[in-house]
Amino acid sequence: MIECENLTLEEWGQSLKPYQFNIILQLVRNYGEMEAAEKWINAKGPQETATFGGISNSLNTCKNYWCSLREEFNKLICGHPEYTKEREKLISTGKIIGLGGISYISTLLSPIVGLSVPILTPAVMLLLHTAGKMGVNAYCSMVTTNSDN
Repeated sequence: MIECENLTLEEWGQSLKPYQFNIILQLVRNYGEMEAAEKWINAKGPQETATFGGISNSLNTCKNYWCSLREEFNKLICGHPEYTKEREKLISTGKIIGLGGISYISTLLSPIVGLSVPILTPAVMLLLHTAGKMGVNAYCSMVTTNSDN
């Protein structure tokens, strides 16, 4: 089983651009980590414009990117066979995912989720921070028993 480094939020945040980390910190203070990641990913921006995924906000057909990211992230981290090769590559230097894992996971999941790497990176950082604090086994046990993953 893989593990994530148990770093502080500030240490994980070193992987982000300063403007991203400042926004993420504000969201975390207001909503907590998981809801902050969800708000970041599902932000719609101004009305009558296209979101990060290119779908008009004026339509009610907006894809829930957060659900898609969580599903794919959970498969990768929690051992789903669909991601065996990717997981092996991720932990090829050891069994602990560190700061380098943020860009790898963001790049890997970007085409699957349908969002660009810079948009995914802060949410992936928050997911890894959460998994690192809890431990991957506890995180995976929580998401597989929780119906909203």
